[in-house]
Amino acid sequence: MIASTPTTCATATRGARAPRPRGRRGLSLIEVLLALAIFLMSLVAIAQLVDLGTDMEQEGRFQARGTRLALAKLAEFESGATPFTTTDGTFDNDDSSWSWTMTDDVQMQGPPALHLVTVTVSRPLKGRDYKITLSQLMLDPTQTGAAGEATRPDPSASGGTL
Repeated sequence: MIASTPTTCATATRGARAPRPRGRRGLSLIEVLLALAIFLMSLVAIAQLVDLGTDMEQEGRFQARGTRLALAKLAEFESGATPFTTTDGTFDNDDSSWSWTMTDDVQMQGPPALHLVTVTVSRPLKGRDYKITLSQLMLDPTQTGAAGEATRPDPSASGGTL
């Protein structure tokens, strides 16, 4: 039989390690506060970006709507539906917050009925006026005739066909 050697107390403690303290679990208060500060600063930055995006979207809608209104008003002047003597006004229905002004500059060069018509549409936006200005050279329909005054030619009067 194999005999075992008795161990003494001195040899048993010399080979065994002393228990170590375990690694800490969780976060310290400083780490939590630092993470919270970073999170709040990022929320403020994101809120500013959302606000900026909303403003840009609204300005884009106003740009498109104002351009369409200005083009429609220029078409009214060109067709003779609105006389050149009318210099300002407002729009109806959904566009009642928009107003328009017209300036007419008779061109000295070229035909005598040639006008430089400038239409400016505007509306209030956050305490300031949002304006869009369009200009167009056009002939005065009162001197050249409006489209509504045109008559169709008589097809029987012409002997030839194309």
